[in-house]
Amino acid sequence: MKPEISQPIPVSGTRRPLWFIVFVLSLSLLLLTSCALLPAHTTVSEPPPPAGFPDNLTCEIELESDNGASRSDDGVMLAAFNYQIPVMRIYRRNGAPVTAESAASAEELNAVNMADTFNRAFEEWEQQADFLALEALARQDYALRKQDNLEWNYHYEQGLESSLYQTNRFVSIAGRFYYYAGGAHPNTVLLGWNYDLEKGEFFYAGQLFENTEAVTEELLRMARERAAERNMAPEEFFWEDYADILREWNENSAVVTFDESYMTISFSPYDLASYAAGEQVFTFSRAWIAPYLNQYGAHILS
Repeated sequence: MKPEISQPIPVSGTRRPLWFIVFVLSLSLLLLTSCALLPAHTTVSEPPPPAGFPDNLTCEIELESDNGASRSDDGVMLAAFNYQIPVMRIYRRNGAPVTAESAASAEELNAVNMADTFNRAFEEWEQQADFLALEALARQDYALRKQDNLEWNYHYEQGLESSLYQTNRFVSIAGRFYYYAGGAHPNTVLLGWNYDLEKGEFFYAGQLFENTEAVTEELLRMARERAAERNMAPEEFFWEDYADILREWNENSAVVTFDESYMTISFSPYDLASYAAGEQVFTFSRAWIAPYLNQYGAHILS
C-alpha cells in the first residue's frame, strides 16, 4: 500500500494524487513573496537563432536567480527561497534588446511574442509557488514552538535548480524543485518543459512519436531489471501499479527532457516508488528512439 504523505509534494507536468492538488493551491512551485528579492542572472550559452528567425535577431535564454528570506520580529530566520528561472529574450545582432514597443517589423514582433509565451508560462508557475503560504506556515510553526518553549533550529525552504539544452528548433529545461515545510525530511520534485522555437509553443514527448509502445516496453524492461538488481520483484521495489504508471509516460505523467545525446524519462520520489527508493530516472539514446519518431519528432530533434 502506498503511504499517506503528511507533507504534500509539488510538481509540474506529472500525474499527481489529491494531496498534490491541494498543495499546488497553497504551497506550490515558485516565487511570489513579500521578502526582498535579490535578482541575479546567469547566461547559459550562446545559442543558435531559431530556424526561420530573421538574420538580424538572436534568441537567448538565461537562468535568472531569485532568492530571499523571511524573518520573525525578533530576527529569527523562518523561511527562504532560491530559484533559477528560465527567461527568454530577443536581441538584435548589435546587442540591442527587442521588445513589443521597439519591434521594427512583423518578424521581430513575432519573435517577441514567442518569447512572451515562453516567459508567461514560468511567470504563472512562479505565482503558483506562493512563497507567502510557506512563510505563513513557518511563522505559525515558530509561534507555537516559542509558546511551548521549544527550540527553533531550522527554517522552511523552497528552491529550484534548472538546466537547459537549446538548439535552433527547441529548448528542453530540466528542473529539480525541493522544499522543506517541517517534518522528517525535505522533498524533491523533478520538472521538465519542452518548447518549440519554430511554433512558439510547449510540447510534450508523446507528440514526437509514431510508436510510443516501443518506449513503453523498454521502460517496463528497465524497471524489471532495476528491481532484479536489488533481488526484488518490481511490484515490491516500485508501487504495485508501476506498470500502469509507466504506460502513461507519454501523456505528461512523467518528466521527459532532452539533451544532445539522450531522452530522459524521470519520476520524482513517491511517483513510482517510495521516498527511500529515490528518483527513478530512465535514459534512452537519441539514436535508439529515432526509428519510433513521427515526422514532427524527427524534424524537431534533427
